[in-house]
Amino acid sequence: MNSVECVVVGAGPAGLGAALTAARHGVRVLLVDEGLDLGGRARGRPGAPGDPAGAALADDVRALGVEIRLGTSVWGIFDQRVVALATAEASDRVAADAIVLAPGAYDRPVPFPGWTLPGVITAGGALELMRVHGVLPGRRVLVAGSGPMLLTVAQDLLRGGAAVVAVCEAAPMRRLWRVAPRMLAHLDVVQQTYRRWRDIRDAGVPILTGRVIRRALGSAEVTGAVVAHCDERWWPQAGEEERFDVDAVVVGYGLLPSIELSRVAGCEHRWEPTLGGYVPVRSRDMESSVPGVYVVGDGARVGGTAAAEAEGHVAGIAVAHRLGRLEERDHSREASRARGRLLHLSGVRRVLGDMYGFGAGLYALADERTVLCRCEEVTLGETLHAVREGAAHVDEVKAWTRVGMGRCQGRMCGPALAHLIAGATRKAVTEVGALMPRAPVRPVPMGALARDASVAHSRESR
Repeated sequence: MNSVECVVVGAGPAGLGAALTAARHGVRVLLVDEGLDLGGRARGRPGAPGDPAGAALADDVRALGVEIRLGTSVWGIFDQRVVALATAEASDRVAADAIVLAPGAYDRPVPFPGWTLPGVITAGGALELMRVHGVLPGRRVLVAGSGPMLLTVAQDLLRGGAAVVAVCEAAPMRRLWRVAPRMLAHLDVVQQTYRRWRDIRDAGVPILTGRVIRRALGSAEVTGAVVAHCDERWWPQAGEEERFDVDAVVVGYGLLPSIELSRVAGCEHRWEPTLGGYVPVRSRDMESSVPGVYVVGDGARVGGTAAAEAEGHVAGIAVAHRLGRLEERDHSREASRARGRLLHLSGVRRVLGDMYGFGAGLYALADERTVLCRCEEVTLGETLHAVREGAAHVDEVKAWTRVGMGRCQGRMCGPALAHLIAGATRKAVTEVGALMPRAPVRPVPMGALARDASVAHSRESR
């Protein structure tokens, strides 16, 4: 088993920031990412204009001689700081003195009638399809969800030549106006958002607030979509519905941190109501409840590229101090500056959280015939039947129905499952539990796992 001073998992802005800062202070860093290039999901389509700051950050990391392993999955963390890696051909384990987890986030799964139809795609998936592969998700597209990403997706669709029939924002206009004055401290974000809004309106696209997706229509593929009015908690309201003829529906109701690795590492997590999900408990240095394990960027709390990079910088300073590369006085000075910048950037996160905060009404969109667990094809009706028969915890419903037992280990169905059980049993979401990931948390070739088991067995036999 190899060893290294610091393993950074994830080569997006947060991971790059952590790797760069730690390496600058002389820490021997291994940077791992399952993608084929540095930059994470923020990178653009090959050959297309990218983010100059992000490209410079990646170049700086390479220039410092950081060991980089791309196309490599981290599928487990053992004994708190032993990282299990795998490629298509081989597996490896690396012992680290410190680990920085920067796994990013993923689109919140929202089950509704028709959500499994070809042509229904998440906002993040649509952006990756357009920016990485240069492919439009459809020609007539409805964009539904909540948050600034909707405007980004709509703008990219229009630039690509698609017709956007409407942008449906779940947050009501009165909430947006109520919170808007707090954005004056972040004029750069306001100006960028306004430019996108203006471009979309100038293209003749209606931007409808206080609306949620109700269902996607079609049999073999999407042929239409229906939206409905909703209240401040995103509960659909009875009354007039609006139908749109489309061949694609982009759904983006915010992002959830990818906490699988922090959970298998044994880190403590807490429920965050405005997010509608769990986040790792961290110190001001981004250290989790497990000493030497740091969690940064959208994998801890979604806050955008700049905040993610700043968190990585804070963690990199902490790692350098932990490993004796920064004396107390120098650490205190650098950490104070880094935390000050992060505090300013985190203000945007807090305002956007209040503006577009999660509404539990999303999980009232599905009916009993709606597939809840896509991996095992378990319907909402089957899970509710288990609850009516006495199952009151996610693990009990899982054992009864196989919900959450597929390859995604509950990433797609877990959040909705917990809310549905809580609603049916009249309990708090925190009382019904959360599906626990197990290694391997990512799909790994059986050959790689077999070699890993063989190596582990040989080590134990010595």
